Amino acid sequence: MLAEVLAAAETLKASRAHLHFNEEAIRRRVGFMATAFGSLTQRPPLFGMPVSVKDLMDVAGDPTSCGSPFHAQLAGTPKQDAPFVQFWKRKGAWFAGKTHLNEFAYGITGENPWFGDCTIPGQPGRLTGGSSSGAAASVLGGAACLALGTDTGGSLRVPAALCGLVSFRSRDWFPEHSGVFPLAPSFDTLGWIQRHLGDVGFIARALRPDVMSEKPSDIAALDGPVLEGCDGQVLAARTEFIRLLETGGLSVTSLSITGTEKAGEFFAPMQAHEAWRTHRTTLDEHRSDYSPAVASRLEWGRGISAQQFDQLNGEHRSIVAAWEQSFARHRLLLLPAVPFAELKAGEDQSANRPRILKLTTPASLGCWPVLTVPWRPGGSSTGIGFQIMAPRGGEARLVGFAEWLSQNTSGC
Repeated sequence: MLAEVLAAAETLKASRAHLHFNEEAIRRRVGFMATAFGSLTQRPPLFGMPVSVKDLMDVAGDPTSCGSPFHAQLAGTPKQDAPFVQFWKRKGAWFAGKTHLNEFAYGITGENPWFGDCTIPGQPGRLTGGSSSGAAASVLGGAACLALGTDTGGSLRVPAALCGLVSFRSRDWFPEHSGVFPLAPSFDTLGWIQRHLGDVGFIARALRPDVMSEKPSDIAALDGPVLEGCDGQVLAARTEFIRLLETGGLSVTSLSITGTEKAGEFFAPMQAHEAWRTHRTTLDEHRSDYSPAVASRLEWGRGISAQQFDQLNGEHRSIVAAWEQSFARHRLLLLPAVPFAELKAGEDQSANRPRILKLTTPASLGCWPVLTVPWRPGGSSTGIGFQIMAPRGGEARLVGFAEWLSQNTSGC
């Protein structure tokens, strides 16, 4: 496996999947894992699995850039792993490089002015989406079996969908965020990207041996104004996906929740204000070391007063409470993860960002666990994906859905 990972990483240089890939250190880690666990009759469940790490999580001995050259210099090299990284190490994984991200994870496209933009392996004209851009590229390109990432406003869901992969995010399974550089702490959520839907149950039980999957019985497909920004290709795939679920025996109900399409109007300023709180001292001292786009968003956050933030937060809690009533009637909610099938590299993405956030921010505001399911119309391996959303504490529902879907249908 090590030889395959090293060869894939070399190929993935063209996609800019990694921001730091130290072959010597990786060889040492693999050797350590073999020594530590090789003689055990009962090895950890993920023994020998190569896992990439988004480069805002601390890995002892590797720099943490957060997608910013000056941050790596300012922070120095961490001496210990982030608890989230340690958790996977205890399960037997070894770490295969630090992956590309939008600058300070403040973006949804996979673009980075300092390190270049991350593109889908083998398709240089298409962006991966972000901010966990290199995470998706590393899995799709064969340099990792699984990739650790963060998802604040859709940063796992969007690249998973655009790259034809699976993602899983959970606020409650992974509550400890120390050693992970924050974007907006109220919404930052940890998770991972993997290739196959059928492996979700295996990974989930490796992490949480007591998790019992819940067989799905019904799902509500969100409808109405929230879908207005979706391309016809995505809407057609949604229709086919719903038909696929119904053919498999699942009850699918159409549901329109008032105000869902306005989630981004609450999320964006709250995220900006929290991000400014994190960066305010550094921004004042190193303004020229931030890209104009990120500095502008942080300055916007500076201009949002504490009183305005509290008002937004109150409205946010009210609307989330209204949304969560739907989970009393429907165990899962369905919504496209992206409003289009591709992000073209080299183009202005300013209009695409709010279109994406319109779909991803409802789950972000609710801090809900989400499974991203890829859709492969016509055999295509990339392009469209769907969010399967559960209420807080509903991770077992997502595991059950993944297992049911992989066993009872084809096309995902």
